[in-house]
Amino acid sequence: MEMISIKDMLWTMQSRTTDGELIPFQIKFVTLNLKEGTGGDIISLEKAVIVGSAKSKSEKRNPNHFQNYTRNIRAAASDKIIKVHVPLIIEFNCAKVNQ
Repeated sequence: MEMISIKDMLWTMQSRTTDGELIPFQIKFVTLNLKEGTGGDIISLEKAVIVGSAKSKSEKRNPNHFQNYTRNIRAAASDKIIKVHVPLIIEFNCAKVNQ
């Protein structure tokens, strides 16, 4: 299986078409919720897009994606936003993520 670095994966997540549309990607990751003490499920999405950016300007609540090393993604056919911990991504566009 091919390998991809975290840096390249994060850059590819932000990729857009010439029309400015986000390019969907395939992703597989492990869930984790430290507050609830849950997780360990493997989630696989065939088409997902990133939501927002690592630098939120929200005055309501800043999720500090950069500091917490998380990203919000959304399945292309859904409105549900999922917070993903970057170190828990195991596969991206059919390539193993090089931790």
